[in-house]
Amino acid sequence: MNYLYKFFTRLYISFFIVSCGGGGMGGSSSTPDMAPVLSPVITSFSATPEELEISNATTLNWLTSNTSSCEASGDWSGNKSLSGSEDLILNSIKTYTFILTCSGQSGTLSASKTITVVVTDSDASDIYNEDKNSYCRNPSNDSNEYWIENFNSNTFNSNIFTYQLGNGFNASDGTWIGGWGNNELQYYTGPGNGYAKNYNETLNTTENLFLENGFLKIQPIYDNTNVFNDPFCLDGSCAYTWEYTSARVMTSSKKLFKQPSELTVCFKVPKGTGHWPAVWLLHEGNIEGTKTWPYDGEIDIMEAKGRVSTEVGSTIHFGSSSNREMINRNETVPMSVNFHDKFHSITFKWTENSMKMFMDTAETPFFDVSSDSTEFNNNYYPFNEEFFLILNVASGGDYDGGSVDPSMYCNNEACSNLENPDNGRMLIDFIEYKSID
Repeated sequence: MNYLYKFFTRLYISFFIVSCGGGGMGGSSSTPDMAPVLSPVITSFSATPEELEISNATTLNWLTSNTSSCEASGDWSGNKSLSGSEDLILNSIKTYTFILTCSGQSGTLSASKTITVVVTDSDASDIYNEDKNSYCRNPSNDSNEYWIENFNSNTFNSNIFTYQLGNGFNASDGTWIGGWGNNELQYYTGPGNGYAKNYNETLNTTENLFLENGFLKIQPIYDNTNVFNDPFCLDGSCAYTWEYTSARVMTSSKKLFKQPSELTVCFKVPKGTGHWPAVWLLHEGNIEGTKTWPYDGEIDIMEAKGRVSTEVGSTIHFGSSSNREMINRNETVPMSVNFHDKFHSITFKWTENSMKMFMDTAETPFFDVSSDSTEFNNNYYPFNEEFFLILNVASGGDYDGGSVDPSMYCNNEACSNLENPDNGRMLIDFIEYKSID
């Protein structure tokens, strides 16, 4: 979850001097005329639908201005009209990327836009033939070392979890990095004087994290009328306020995970552009500064984009501070059992020098990486040691391009603005951890 992007657009103005000449005894004069060269604009570029089953068609529509030519790249190609529409039949199960680049009338400037379309399998495997609320792998106590957190209590277990607070973190060099290094918008609330609008000390819960009906619920809130005041500023030394709040909790120094083991998380993700839910692991020692990112590794078991209902991803990060590396794999499910409406699980099977991720009850991993992978020919493999677990939902940030749709967020603790409040929350049914004997 650590990448920074900057986009710059420059407007160039060319100056043309038009001269007018006279004859006879009269003189000649010239008057400068500043004529701006208009920048090309792709007014709109969209796909309908953005999610579909294999062998069906999507329609691409685009509208431009101040352009002289347009060209397609990514998963389509060729010269395109300046404004138009095109039907495409998509015959692969994948996330398609369509890029439209248009040149300006001067031929020197250009504009580009990218859209994606998710294609899933219309012939759902047997595990999705039955319509049910949860497709998670069933827990089973069949190992020598076994632990499960099923959130059946209304009290959030402080013996296992610790809240992380704020909008940034202290890196190993002591630097405060705002937005958690990803331009995130939310302030993570928790225990302490002023660190939440409504911290319940008895239950160890906040307006952004609570337990209900056997589920852990992390609830991002957008509230621009009753903004959250940063407790660092209660003395009046600063005036930071936050429209977005959420929760991030970790198990560092309390519950650690190591290979050989299986870790299964059963979850449902929030719906709406800007939601960035994640279940992930960092190397123990990262909080204390004895381990560093990315050298000592990060394991993202699950990350989801709130605007995409049928796809989640698993990623590992490694390498050096000057040469960050990552390996990512995404997995899709049929639209009829999408991640916004149904519970799914990812099982992380972790052995020495090997990591595999399985969706639900599938027997074939969608993520399969080992120390023999070519990416580790010149990089340290840090994934054989102890890690701790993190659960959070960010708002905005680089993962989904930074866009946020506030209408899809809970506006208060009761989430009274959403017809189904759970659509604005990440729900965790259970976390299971067991040794591989």
